[in-house]
Amino acid sequence: MKITKVWFDETNIYLVLDSGHTIGNPLAWFKRLENAPADQRLRFEIGPLGDSVHWEELDEDLSLESFFDFKRELNYAKI
Repeated sequence: MKITKVWFDETNIYLVLDSGHTIGNPLAWFKRLENAPADQRLRFEIGPLGDSVHWEELDEDLSLESFFDFKRELNYAKI
């Protein structure tokens, strides 16, 4: 699986995967993202292998694997 798109709503971060699935987690799980201004959240890079997202300005990295942390409830996009 690879990340093809990253997007946000008011309270969540979502990843779209090359499988077509969209998964999301609350921004509250990622304090640097939660506390960052919306425009800064949008300045990210998807990792070269498609399995991570990096925010240089925020010094934040999220792996695709971390979105499947079953100790926390997964959120699905309301489409």
